Amino acid sequence: MHSNKALRAGLIGALACAVCGPVAAKGLSYSYADVGYQRTELDAPSDTIDIDSALVDASFGVHEYVALRAGFRRGSIDIPGESTDLTEFRVGARGHYSLMKALDVYGEALYFNQKLNGSGDGISSKTEIGGIYEGGFRLQAHKKAEIDLAYRYVSGDLDESFIVAGGVLMLTKNIGINVNAAFGDDDDEEYFAGLRLDF
Repeated sequence: MHSNKALRAGLIGALACAVCGPVAAKGLSYSYADVGYQRTELDAPSDTIDIDSALVDASFGVHEYVALRAGFRRGSIDIPGESTDLTEFRVGARGHYSLMKALDVYGEALYFNQKLNGSGDGISSKTEIGGIYEGGFRLQAHKKAEIDLAYRYVSGDLDESFIVAGGVLMLTKNIGINVNAAFGDDDDEEYFAGLRLDF
């Protein structure tokens, strides 16, 4: 099952490469904020649990090879008979290196603190902490288009690995559209669509 998800992610990246045209790179930015909507589908034993969230995810390039990372997520969890709100903070750092003018490799580690506040017979209130560890590639396939492919591991209660594929299409010098999808080895899935704001 996990190999099928990896194949799907690879095909997404290959298709994006095909439609983006020739490379005209000026270098990848590491100072930006992604703002948008995130949909998470957890494959629970009895039913699928859906999480709809507003997400802000930022990167601050502080060195030629290092960026600081921070994020905030606020959403609701759809559990039968349960009303649960989710609030999550993330903070960490990313190291990156240019393999060539249009291709970067990176690795990052984030600490997250997630609070669940609900009422009902299921999850009432709890706090979870853990780590998000990710390594991957960023390809500037066109002067206005970027393609990303990565492996992600999330510790804590989730304890799951993901294959992540996505892309960014810049509409202006500082504003673009960012979409990505993550496919977990326990059949959990995560989708994001929003704006990329370079600064």
